Amino acid sequence: MLLAVAALAAACTSTPPSTPTTEHPPSPTATDSAGVNCEDAPADVVGAALELRLNHPRQTITDNVVRCTYDGGTTEVRFETGADAASFAEGRTEHARITDLPGFHDEAYRATTVTGEVVRTTVTARAGTVEVTVTSGATADRAQRLIDALFAAL
Repeated sequence: MLLAVAALAAACTSTPPSTPTTEHPPSPTATDSAGVNCEDAPADVVGAALELRLNHPRQTITDNVVRCTYDGGTTEVRFETGADAASFAEGRTEHARITDLPGFHDEAYRATTVTGEVVRTTVTARAGTVEVTVTSGATADRAQRLIDALFAAL
C-alpha cells in the first residue's frame, strides 16, 4: 500500500513531456497582401471616367473588401481581393436586371436599379483574384472605362 501511494505521488509531481509550440503571426488579409485601397481609385480619376464631379473619397475596409465612396453623387468603387469564380457568382445573386458582359476581363456583368426617377448602374468585373464593382448614376460604358483604368493601375 505504501508503495502504491509513493507511485501515485510521484506520478502527480512529475512533469509531462513538453510539446513544442510555435506561435504563428496572423496571416495578412487578402486586402493587406494585395495593397489595394482607395488611393487606387482617386476622385479625379473616378470622376473623369464617369463624367461626374466627385471629391473627398472615404474608405471603408471590411476583411478583403475595400469600399470607396465620394461626395458629389452616389458613386461607389468596391475592390474585393481574393476573388474567384465562386465568390463572383455569389455576389452576382445580390443584383437584379443583370446583363452579362462577355469578353470584359475574366468575367463581368452589369445591373440596373431604378428607384422612382433615379437610375443606378452597377458594373462588376473580375480579373484574376481582384473584383472591381462600380456603382453610380453614370452609364455602363463609362463604368467599364473606369474599371479598365483601375485594373490597368493595379
